[in-house]
Amino acid sequence: MKVVLFAYHEIGAATLEALLASNAEVLAVFTHRDDPGEGNWFRSVARIASEHGIPVHAPESANHPLWIDRIREMGPDAILSAHYRRMIGRDLLAICPDRCFNLHASLLPRFRGRAPINWVLIEGETETGITLHHMTEAADAGDVVAQVPVPIDEADTAASLTAKLVAATGPMLARVLPTITDGTFTAEPQKGADATTYPGRSPEDGLIDWAADANDVRNLIRAVTHPWPGAFTHAGEREVRIWSATAMKDDSGETAGTILSTSPLSIACGRGTLRIDAGQSSEGVWSSGDHLAEEMNLVDGMRLGRAAPVATARPRSVLILGVNGFIGSHLSEQLLAAGYEVYGMDLRATNVEHLLHRDGFHFVEGDISINREWVEYHVRKCDVVLPLVAIATPIEYVRNPLRVFELDFEQNLRIVRDCVKYGRRIIFPSTSEVYGMCADESFDEDRSSLVLGPINKQRWIYSCSKQLLDRVIWAYGAKEELDFTLFRPFNWIGPRLDTLDSARVGSSRAITQLILNLVEGTPIQLVDGGEQKRCFTDVTEGIDCLFRMIDDREGRSSGKIVNIGNPDNEASIRELAEMIVARFDAHPMRHRFPPFAGYRVVESGRYYGKGYQDVQHRRPSIRNAKRILDWTPSISTQESVDRTVDWFIDDHISAMGIEADPAPRTAVTTV
Repeated sequence: MKVVLFAYHEIGAATLEALLASNAEVLAVFTHRDDPGEGNWFRSVARIASEHGIPVHAPESANHPLWIDRIREMGPDAILSAHYRRMIGRDLLAICPDRCFNLHASLLPRFRGRAPINWVLIEGETETGITLHHMTEAADAGDVVAQVPVPIDEADTAASLTAKLVAATGPMLARVLPTITDGTFTAEPQKGADATTYPGRSPEDGLIDWAADANDVRNLIRAVTHPWPGAFTHAGEREVRIWSATAMKDDSGETAGTILSTSPLSIACGRGTLRIDAGQSSEGVWSSGDHLAEEMNLVDGMRLGRAAPVATARPRSVLILGVNGFIGSHLSEQLLAAGYEVYGMDLRATNVEHLLHRDGFHFVEGDISINREWVEYHVRKCDVVLPLVAIATPIEYVRNPLRVFELDFEQNLRIVRDCVKYGRRIIFPSTSEVYGMCADESFDEDRSSLVLGPINKQRWIYSCSKQLLDRVIWAYGAKEELDFTLFRPFNWIGPRLDTLDSARVGSSRAITQLILNLVEGTPIQLVDGGEQKRCFTDVTEGIDCLFRMIDDREGRSSGKIVNIGNPDNEASIRELAEMIVARFDAHPMRHRFPPFAGYRVVESGRYYGKGYQDVQHRRPSIRNAKRILDWTPSISTQESVDRTVDWFIDDHISAMGIEADPAPRTAVTTV
């Protein structure tokens, strides 16, 4: 059998050795260049191949047409992948239909995705395994050809578990390769309902959360201990690596992260206690927990956790362009409460009127495209700049695509360049829509592709403009040392979201349109049946995350992209409408509004225009927000909907000059 092998790391080496032992003809090996940062503790697939006279390649992308043609010319009978770190695309898979296989280090369909060896330990599993499966365009989703279970012992680390999986790989391939050669192999479809998928991991993911259960902390430590980068915490400004630990069941009642004892070095967790058996300070060497405590002058009662602030001055002034908007008005309140000076510009002050006389709030009525001198002066004056001005409603993307581009990209690009010119930090609002039509189950800031629809679907000009500006900002960060953070809000809802007037002209978010229908007694229009799903985030939690970026004294969020959303709050637009109707009916002033007029399904092209297109789901990964900013949302969609609906009703009643009365809730009059 003639095979082209894509392989790396220990399992890749074991796979190559199994192929050689089976007398397969390995036509070529595709691998990766070694990263010195990984320590090179594992065997080199390239070296083994070279020692056997096998051609070795390490292209940036084997999916390039040049490499596809070369592999096709080799005439392989099968393509095999083992621990190769890049997806093999459709055109490569088409070279060997039904004979492209991948070795995955878990018992599929569980623990699909990256770093399964680490993840099974983090999750406290007692069994994993090695799986040979058909490769498909969807990662780790193909039919299973062979599986071998491998037990996980309490003492296992990622290194010892890797060794077990490597030991299981050779014998499994020795059994199954002959059946692939003669075509007698069988395959069973995976049970999709049992599938779990995990993202990749980076060294920053080793940050210890002392509020977790002691056993969970211990599982993290053994999952990333040497030769991986290790789990870490901070003692003041000093970083501490924890290489091994023992979970103790006793609860101290002390705050998580508190040092209970230095001999043995024991730390209070959210539940239980962790005894540090081995660790290393950033300046020291591997040592026992007791010696580590002595070396670092740790004392009982001291708290481990986030690094202490570095010696940079706290930003005192923030420029918010578009301060009267949904995000700007809420953010201003939190910044003022924390002692910041806020300089804001907008076309009007309806949402920030209550702040106009607050100390530290400076507002000017203006337009960023006209008042250029004021904008540039205040970029230079302030510590942090937030350009929140944008056209961000789907109907406007279709109606006024050029205006969307001019404002969202061109005018904001000027502000970005001002920040570069004066060395100011910019926190820029990207959008969940930059993911476009990406099919990932969970949209990851660092890994998910950004996929736009056809050119004639003008709906995507907004996400395209935002994406291009994201890329420009990233380039300025790399080439001009611009200090930036990109944040992507996912369907924030709450008071001051929009106005009913904006909904009347179709220029508002979906929830405002739905509330307007109820206020006016018109049918709720469900675009394409309202089947699109979104993850709704309460504005108070979104603002809290955004404030943490501004107040980030350590610069942990600098140069990062952060999704701000609640992945647990997924609901369809129809489900959202049902929540709104229920809350509307429960409001004490419900009798002041017309009866519910029901639902009406409307086709999207008719509602928005023929340039419209949408996706069915948009669920965020919030890995960066958790890791970098210690932020995790908890407010349910229902709670957010309740607050939003109540605010709109109360605001409308106040604007109409209607006073509350004791009329029975069954009485209905038309407003």
